Amino acid sequence: MKAAVLNTWACIPTLLLAATLNVGSGKTYSTITAAYNAAAAGDTIYVYPGTYKEKLTISKDSITLKGSTYPSTSPSENEALLTYSTYASDAGSDDASATLLITGANFNMYNMNISNTAGTAGQAVALSARGDYGGFYASALLGWQDTLYSHTGSQFFGRCYIEGAVDFIFGITGQAWFQGNTLGLVRSAGTITAQGRTSSSTDGFFVFDRAKFVLGASAASGTKGSVFLGRPWGDYARVIFQNSNLENMITAVGWEAWDSSQSTSNILFGEYANTNAAGTRVSWAKALTSAEGISTILPTYSSWVDSAYLGVSAP
Repeated sequence: MKAAVLNTWACIPTLLLAATLNVGSGKTYSTITAAYNAAAAGDTIYVYPGTYKEKLTISKDSITLKGSTYPSTSPSENEALLTYSTYASDAGSDDASATLLITGANFNMYNMNISNTAGTAGQAVALSARGDYGGFYASALLGWQDTLYSHTGSQFFGRCYIEGAVDFIFGITGQAWFQGNTLGLVRSAGTITAQGRTSSSTDGFFVFDRAKFVLGASAASGTKGSVFLGRPWGDYARVIFQNSNLENMITAVGWEAWDSSQSTSNILFGEYANTNAAGTRVSWAKALTSAEGISTILPTYSSWVDSAYLGVSAP
């Protein structure tokens, strides 16, 4: 199977790569990992349709992954899947369990589906983002617990599909803006976010703008109307949902504390102008009077976020 094509337009001639497509000099590889190993900073890896059972770490800067359906803006059309099955308890950490781990800066991904199929017994990360200025577009992230780890750095997720059951979007100091994403819910009394900011002087902020909630294909009975927007992994957690269609998926109280002894006085769990969001929220949630701006979360966004995905709504 043709697996991946490395765009080598900017590579030096001594790589001696054969031309395989009419898009310039390139070479085919049997795995995405092999294509990445041959890549240099600034290269693009084009991924053919197929299911690739690999764990991949991107440590080089300025690498781009593009699935075969690029430039589609709908993740439902994607045909390239990177998948693996690893629990964090077996791998030694959340990062080590990730099917795709990003530590390099200026990474971009389009039209890729990333999954961790370990199961329902514990944390199992599909994507862990640790490099700064990461852009993720029209891609799907699939798991159960801890699907997406916004670990550190700045990330933008545009028109992605993100599915999970327990704390499936989580992180500590990651600054993440979610624009027009669809969130797939699969468990009764599940939790979408677990933001772990631990002090007022550190980064850590999730904002969801123009999101849409849906039942995942394997959603358990009773999921609709029972899911929490999040719980604070840290006592200074910050999460906002705004201009979003909650589709009556969320429990009336909206949010829950991590445990009964947790102080919630420094937590920002906010909502603004959401629809299908009926209920009386917990006393420490905040009804906002205006939307949060992307520049607050990602001050330099205009220099690295794909402008075609700015301000878009979920498909």
